[in-house]
Amino acid sequence: MKFRVALFVISLACFTPAANAAIRVTPAKAPITAISPAGSGDQISDFTVNPTVIAIVGTIESGLTNLVTAPSLGGSDGFITALDKSKVRLWDLRLGSSSDDIATAITKDKSGYFWIVGATSKPIETTTSIIDTATLNLDSVVVDPVTTPINSLNRLVIWKVGVTGQLAETYYFDVDGMVAPSVINFDGTNFKVTGNITKDLVTQQFSISLDQSGSFSELTLGKIAAVKPPAIATIKAGVNNLKSFISKTTIIGIPSWRAKSPTPVIVKYTKAGKVLAANSFTGKVKKVLWQSGIGAVVLVETNLDNEIHVLPNMA
Repeated sequence: MKFRVALFVISLACFTPAANAAIRVTPAKAPITAISPAGSGDQISDFTVNPTVIAIVGTIESGLTNLVTAPSLGGSDGFITALDKSKVRLWDLRLGSSSDDIATAITKDKSGYFWIVGATSKPIETTTSIIDTATLNLDSVVVDPVTTPINSLNRLVIWKVGVTGQLAETYYFDVDGMVAPSVINFDGTNFKVTGNITKDLVTQQFSISLDQSGSFSELTLGKIAAVKPPAIATIKAGVNNLKSFISKTTIIGIPSWRAKSPTPVIVKYTKAGKVLAANSFTGKVKKVLWQSGIGAVVLVETNLDNEIHVLPNMA
């Protein structure tokens, strides 16, 4: 009888998965990239997430057929593309005018609208000379309109886009110089935009606020205090936590891992500190967001180009 019991226990052990299977650090693969001709200027810039959508923004000149299908507006265009958790395109929208436009950062408000910041150019101003009809014009001289030269990308622009891809509003703020916004944040009431303005080869940092009705504050120039990122960034992921950091040697809880060189990693932990999953990256991790049902979404800079990774094992 004891022999039969022992045989039954051994049989269960053979068919029951190990409760604490070893966790390995898996290289993140199949990123979303700007598939475009070399030197095209196409660029993924930023992203945000909601429960059903990964919204990606950037600038398109001549490629990006994997992300943008909408027809060109003229010159370079900004764009927003919505993907589901399987990276299937749901919709896309070009943002801009007949001039050059760029889109550089995105956030969302409490109602779910996407707010994208970028830059465009003020419309070309033309003036027509007035001929004094009292003066005799024997040679029938025709005076052409005078075009006032403009700087490229001298107008800050913010596009408000609905969750299904409709352009709801566009807001402008003219600046003296070339503007390059880099960040837009929403504090629950207002939006804050920061970036650089370049005039006469001199670059200054700027900040400006916008309320939800589209009214801008005064533009503030001057050095913006840089926030030093922590050595280990913690992102709440439901009942668990994600930790993003540079691994230089080993990782507690993952005995099989030993970094040969400093390597960006994201590790999923329970609140008790147990490792559940881990991914490594090639490049610089710039942004990590987590969304229930989607997992972690990561913006990585590699060789001056940005790529986006979707990590369902971090859901």
